[in-house]
Amino acid sequence: KATGEEIVEEQKVKVCFIPSGDSELELLESTSPDGPIAKFIEKNNGRNGIQHIALRVDNIEQTIADLLAKGVRMIDEKPRYGAGGSSIAFVHPKSTGGILVELCQRNK
Repeated sequence: KATGEEIVEEQKVKVCFIPSGDSELELLESTSPDGPIAKFIEKNNGRNGIQHIALRVDNIEQTIADLLAKGVRMIDEKPRYGAGGSSIAFVHPKSTGGILVELCQRNK
């Protein structure tokens, strides 16, 4: 069962979380035709798919610093607000074989 929905205006998405064991599925719906999810779907000819993979970390600032020190390219070099009250940062797909990776730290 879903644990709730939230709109994140900054990201132009509606988010729904579905817990599954020690993991969680996060479903995203664009709230705007110019949002990143809408652009992803348009770029992929309207096909559904995985837009990104999120990994929960204990200390997002330290994780970002460690990745930067190893030469990993980041989209976000500082955390920003994410759904569920989390701090998030994205690793650039050029550093991950073409997969967008989200780092996520929850304070709950």
